[in-house]
Amino acid sequence: MKTYLFSGYARLPQDVSHQNVHRRVGLVVEVDEHGVVTACSSTLLMDLARDFIARLMVGRSLVTERDEIEADVREFYLGHSQAALIFALHQVFEAVDLSAPFGAKARRAEGAEAGHRSAGDAGTKARRADEPGPKGREA
Repeated sequence: MKTYLFSGYARLPQDVSHQNVHRRVGLVVEVDEHGVVTACSSTLLMDLARDFIARLMVGRSLVTERDEIEADVREFYLGHSQAALIFALHQVFEAVDLSAPFGAKARRAEGAEAGHRSAGDAGTKARRADEPGPKGREA
């Protein structure tokens, strides 16, 4: 099977337990030739947190299910690192968009979704107020 590896990183807030161990949270995903996540790893400190994120990601498409993946992280991952994880996830999406194998597919999928969105919705690329800024800072 032909697979690809993508990663994203974000600065952790000061009040999380693993901020002293890792200054940033890393999210690494392996995807198959269709953009479906086959494996996921993160630098979260606790095994359960790492496994939980992996269960939210594995089997999902980084090309067509971005909004659903982000919504699930927002709804179900209620740890202090949530905003940093979402920022790292957006970096993964951006890396997919910039890659040769998926760039055109991701742009086509995003264009199709844009037709279904209201004019005021900026989509998955937009940063929300509770997410870190462009340099990985917490808002």
